[in-house]
Amino acid sequence: MLKNVSKALIATGLTMAPFAAMAAEGKLVPEVHFLSWPAAKYQVYAESSNYIAEQWRKLGLKVRVDQVAFPNPMLAMWFKEHKFDVVLSSLSGAPYRLEPDFFTYAQFNSKNAAPGNWNVGEFSNATVDKLGEQQLGMYVPEKRREVIHDLQKALHDNMPEIVLNYTVSSFAINSDNMSIDDYQHSPQGIRANQNILRMKTKSGKAVRIGWTVSYTTVNPLVASTIEDLDLVALMYDRLIWIAPNGSPEMMLAKSFEVVDDKTVDVQIRTDHTFSDGKPVTAEDVKFSFDYFKKWEAVYLKKYLSRLASVEIRGKDTVRFKLSQPYAPFIMNTLGQVYVLPKHIWSTLVKDKGLKKPQDFANTKPIGSGPYTLKYRKEGQEVYLSRRADHFAKPKSDILHIIFGSAEVIGQTLKKGSIDASFQPLVPTSISEFTSAKNIKIYDAKSNGYNSARFKVTGPVFWNLDLRRALSHAVPYQAIIDEIYGGNASKSASSITPVNAYWHNASLPEPKLDLDKAKAMLKDAGFTWDGDGRLHFPAE
Repeated sequence: MLKNVSKALIATGLTMAPFAAMAAEGKLVPEVHFLSWPAAKYQVYAESSNYIAEQWRKLGLKVRVDQVAFPNPMLAMWFKEHKFDVVLSSLSGAPYRLEPDFFTYAQFNSKNAAPGNWNVGEFSNATVDKLGEQQLGMYVPEKRREVIHDLQKALHDNMPEIVLNYTVSSFAINSDNMSIDDYQHSPQGIRANQNILRMKTKSGKAVRIGWTVSYTTVNPLVASTIEDLDLVALMYDRLIWIAPNGSPEMMLAKSFEVVDDKTVDVQIRTDHTFSDGKPVTAEDVKFSFDYFKKWEAVYLKKYLSRLASVEIRGKDTVRFKLSQPYAPFIMNTLGQVYVLPKHIWSTLVKDKGLKKPQDFANTKPIGSGPYTLKYRKEGQEVYLSRRADHFAKPKSDILHIIFGSAEVIGQTLKKGSIDASFQPLVPTSISEFTSAKNIKIYDAKSNGYNSARFKVTGPVFWNLDLRRALSHAVPYQAIIDEIYGGNASKSASSITPVNAYWHNASLPEPKLDLDKAKAMLKDAGFTWDGDGRLHFPAE
């Protein structure tokens, strides 16, 4: 009624002071669709979303926290459909993600905004794109670090997401049943493939590992989650692995040489075989890189975009030619592309009558990796048999068992029905495990991080002033203390302090300050109606 009167007065050229604020009122900020995780399996993520939503509501936002099942349909809504206004993003740490491009430019490059790619919030910024491209061509770490620091500042200023924290995950094993020989400290903890190889059963049977995550594929061209990628890497070798400290570790490769800024030579092993007994050759290496590029493997295609050609130079050497300099090539490309047996995959599409190799179920994988797949019961179990003839010979077979909750895994572990937990211990229950004599705990500081990532092309978070203000309306410390039990820390950047060489420590650390958030909104022209709902600035 009052709004109609105000509009009528304005239409007749009259003004009245009591209606001035209403006349300047912009459109109502729509309800915020906050995509989050199911509380039963991912309590810390679900509760983090609730804590944030509670504070945002105090600023006049209407927030709907949508907790959906993971991996499906959440992954589809998150990566393929971009069906959210903001998503509780949790990107796992891993050694190869110590490469600074991964948590900066790869996530926010405007070219990576298509469905299925990493830029899920469809963020676009000319400065970020320019700096991102610049650092890709810099092979000298000291010079590249300066640009990476500038890139982190540009992301901090333009706020495509609010970095919430990085975690300290506690993993546990039942020491009565197993051991990990020469444990490698890693952002992934005991989940790192290097530590899986070192797991040794005391019963003579497979090491039984509990997790809430269900593996979705063993097809190397389809794998896209870190869980599936790491599983496939146990069956299909890469030329190199990234060691837990971020350095290259030779696998199928014996050595590599950066000939110039667009040429890399790799010398491969000549004494290794695939699991069917056929030798691994330079021809298989060339075929694999060409094949993943040709068929646009969902995860790997961006890391192959600058690969111009692959040449065989003698029996054991492969030369990679790049279209332009690409500093992450060693870690991101050589360190992640799997080597496939050409004698199987080269005719697979035709032999199986498929439209594309992504349609191949690959129920009996043949690779050169340290394990072979004995069986897989989808959503229940995955059994991997060790290859005693592998150059990185595993200590034991591995049996992954899928459970419904972290609590069930913990209790099963203490009873000795499983030997290890890939599910981090619930922070509030860690004390009960540290007091158990048959439990050994391994802590892992993650180079991954949690954030509230905005869809900046959506109806709510297109507004930079709103995004910046909301960064001061997040209870960072309460989330760390009350949800993570203190086993997390704040970071102003997506490159966390764990990745110390590349981390920009000069960025201001965020903190909860609702008064500051309200003042920022008011200064930007936002208003509140009689119901306390937030409105955009008047056009």
